[in-house]
Amino acid sequence: MELRGKRILLFSPEPWQGLHMSKHHLAQALAKRGNTVYFVDPPLPGNTGFACERIGDVQVVRYRHWLRGVNRMPLWVNRWYYERLILDIAARTGGPFDILWNFDTSRMQSFPDGVGKKLLHLADFDILYIGKELIPTADIVFTTCQVVADEVAPRTSARTINMGHALDERWLEDIDSLVDRPAREPVNVVFMGQLANSYNDWEGFEQVASSHPRLNFTFIGPFDPNFPEPAFHRLHALTNVSFTGLKAKQELVPLVRAADILLFGFRSATRAKERANPHKVLEYLSTGNVIVGSYTMEYALRTDLFRMAPKGGNLNETFDGALRDRASLNTPAERARRIAFAKDRSMSRSIERMERELGR
Repeated sequence: MELRGKRILLFSPEPWQGLHMSKHHLAQALAKRGNTVYFVDPPLPGNTGFACERIGDVQVVRYRHWLRGVNRMPLWVNRWYYERLILDIAARTGGPFDILWNFDTSRMQSFPDGVGKKLLHLADFDILYIGKELIPTADIVFTTCQVVADEVAPRTSARTINMGHALDERWLEDIDSLVDRPAREPVNVVFMGQLANSYNDWEGFEQVASSHPRLNFTFIGPFDPNFPEPAFHRLHALTNVSFTGLKAKQELVPLVRAADILLFGFRSATRAKERANPHKVLEYLSTGNVIVGSYTMEYALRTDLFRMAPKGGNLNETFDGALRDRASLNTPAERARRIAFAKDRSMSRSIERMERELGR
């Protein structure tokens, strides 16, 4: 199936406004290819009716959720409710949809019939406990990591394909110029992503930052100053640490590229499956910069790409090792290896692969 000229209804668990993730980037890329993409925001209490707003190339849909508790009702009620919603959106926007592209297991609990090709796109392991009937009623299932594909495949007769993540084209601009970066002593360490998150290894971040007072640590992304994690507050109080809040993509890319070391960390002893393939890793790799991170299942066999702590291992020890070996890790050949991996997973190449899978 060629992904051009199609009408696509995309359900997302995260709204359009705020931190953009892979589903937002995919919506933008599909729209740029000439598809008409309707991105359905999760409903908010203040929504009074139907609204469709064009933002860039994407149509963002908002609606009033009028049947509270529908997920606790019999499955046929949930299916009827969402079939009615989808058909209503179709009628209001110019006709039926070719593809119902669903990232959200928290709303629709089973695909209704007659709404277009039913594509379930599962980005995380921790969303599999809800919307279980979506899996057997999908026409095709895409995942972003193998551990999710392995969990889902026995539950459905539909083909299940691990697509991995795709790199937003904005990370590819002038990417080849990043290979030959002049050597220098490390100064700036950067983390980007969702910071109001208990999966983050806050104790690890605190230990790394407090153990390296001569380095500047910048945490980019939305955060809650009242977040109930003691280590977060200790980290936030360190003089060599700053939190910037959310940054627009045109600001974010240069900030991440300018880093000397890129950092991420999750509580991999207990959350390895839930964070098996963080999207940020691919974006980090596109910079060519040295990366230090927690154990990451999807990259377990590619330890040549970044310094990875053992499962449940000490992030600070891994960070120290990267500092010791930084000269060898930051050669043009090593930077080129990371950049090549990222380039091979561009959004355009990912969509071409999706087309082949949808056409089978």
